[in-house]
Amino acid sequence: METVEIQSTSRQTAVCSDILLREGPTVRLIFRPQLVDNPHDPDACVKGRFVYQRKGKNDEWEDVDSPSLASLKRGEYFELEIKSGELLPLLRQLGALFRFHRKQGMPKGRVELVRIGQHLAKLLELSEPELDAFLSENTSDAMETLRRVLRWIANNPGTAEQLAANERQLPELNALVGLANLRAVLQIWSDNAENDDEESWQGVFATHSYVLSQLFAYPVAIIKGKAYVGGKRYDNLHGNLVDFLGHAPSSGSAILIEIKTPKTPLLGSAYRQDVYPQSCEISGAISQVLHYRETLLRELHTLTQGRHALLTGAEPRCVVIAGNAARDLTDDYRKGSFERFRERLFGVTVVTYDEIFGRVADLIALLEKSEERRG
Repeated sequence: METVEIQSTSRQTAVCSDILLREGPTVRLIFRPQLVDNPHDPDACVKGRFVYQRKGKNDEWEDVDSPSLASLKRGEYFELEIKSGELLPLLRQLGALFRFHRKQGMPKGRVELVRIGQHLAKLLELSEPELDAFLSENTSDAMETLRRVLRWIANNPGTAEQLAANERQLPELNALVGLANLRAVLQIWSDNAENDDEESWQGVFATHSYVLSQLFAYPVAIIKGKAYVGGKRYDNLHGNLVDFLGHAPSSGSAILIEIKTPKTPLLGSAYRQDVYPQSCEISGAISQVLHYRETLLRELHTLTQGRHALLTGAEPRCVVIAGNAARDLTDDYRKGSFERFRERLFGVTVVTYDEIFGRVADLIALLEKSEERRG
């Protein structure tokens, strides 16, 4: 796409790329626009001049000196004809500069704008409901366009710098992308709450690992899914693979996450009246993740190959993700039994799927309120 450069020359002025109107083999006509802050009429923010250019050395275009109007004698005049095919593009490009100044004001430093085609311009003129309907009908194309735009921003230092300098645009863009990701993963939970395939949930959390960070009150980075944490014997058997190995970047403390499925029962049959023990599946998962912690600590130096900056020997946190509290804890007795054993566990946190995705839903609600205030 063709680009337009705007370079500030003072707090009140900025020069813009030349607008080509007419071009021959050796001579061409351009319009050289300039943005201005006009205190008398803020809407009158563009001025400029027509310039003839001639090809000089190395085929570079050079401005041709124009005679002064003061040299005109009685009966003499200059005439500059602008054809309809030249005037329309000129007006369109000047209109874009007027709109830019109206929305952005006078830029600081250098700004690069991209000239878009008429079809894309018409698309951007749609109202928000019309645009939503169009994108919903063309989801794959919308996603591909978004990827290209984000890649363009990442590869264009000037645009990225402008976004970073804007107090509103970058936070708003980050919030919108984050909100879209959270809504997508919440939809996965809604569609798969009865999914009993552990490998499937392994893939969900691997793809959306930021969901796992909702389990903690501090930043967490996932190092690897299906991570080896030691335990092999001479026969190369009995190796331990934890579902997710993470760490707290600030301290290097390891975090071991073992996942089951939302269908995993949380409680067993009633032991006494109104008293329920934990299910054998939950008990087994707790024992399993504690075993992983033990082997990780025992073989930490070998596993990290001396890279202790990545993981430290501090007591690792262990997490078990399993079950659905809304489905299993149907009365106060079951809720009380579950909380009694969960809250008295040492070194292991048990959290249910609906609790995790409930936190995601709460975060979505918080971001939506923030969007409403900005709107």
